[in-house]
Amino acid sequence: MSSVVKILGDSISLSGAFQRAAEGFVNRTPHRSALVLGATGEVGREVVGHLLASGAFEKVTVFVRRPIEYSGPHADRLEQKPIDFEDTAKMQGDFAGHTHAFSCLGTTRAKSGPEGFYKIDHDYTMNAARACKAAEIRALLDLQLGGGLGFPRVSVFRPAMLECDRGEARWMERMVTAALPVLKAFAAKSVAIKTSTVETPVAEIISNADMHNAFESSK
Repeated sequence: MSSVVKILGDSISLSGAFQRAAEGFVNRTPHRSALVLGATGEVGREVVGHLLASGAFEKVTVFVRRPIEYSGPHADRLEQKPIDFEDTAKMQGDFAGHTHAFSCLGTTRAKSGPEGFYKIDHDYTMNAARACKAAEIRALLDLQLGGGLGFPRVSVFRPAMLECDRGEARWMERMVTAALPVLKAFAAKSVAIKTSTVETPVAEIISNADMHNAFESSK
């Protein structure tokens, strides 16, 4: 079994606007449950931490290949299940009963090679989306998915480079990170974004600049 991925929920700081939105969501639509795919990645960890810390969902199920250790508010609401992204029928059964899905699947060509990159970013993402649709998930929020597949609502997030403390930063990412202050001086909202800012939805297709603007307006 791979090493445990730790999420320190006590260190997550929710803005007043974020917390009010979460409370309003609970009041308007109680008894909601969320599932998270790609929960061990940089953005996925932020999503899991914010979903639990906010208390917006009665249950948060993460489908992972390595376990998560979460410490923070509402830790009792976290459930963990294994997943096989090539078994759409089993995913449909496991996803059933959830109302919202957050997909943070993704990799890089450098890490997984061209074939692995396509399999994860396209095949696995589409398989999971089809399983969500068959399981009657009400809303899908995805980091890169292109099509809607007939969901009542699909929010597609398109971040540029992610600013975070990477456990396995690659040499090219280290070089770009070092140059970020200069790049951001010319295009502050186009070249990068912090993972803690990515989960702010404002439109059906959310660009890097959209997420920056939504995060700033929520302070």
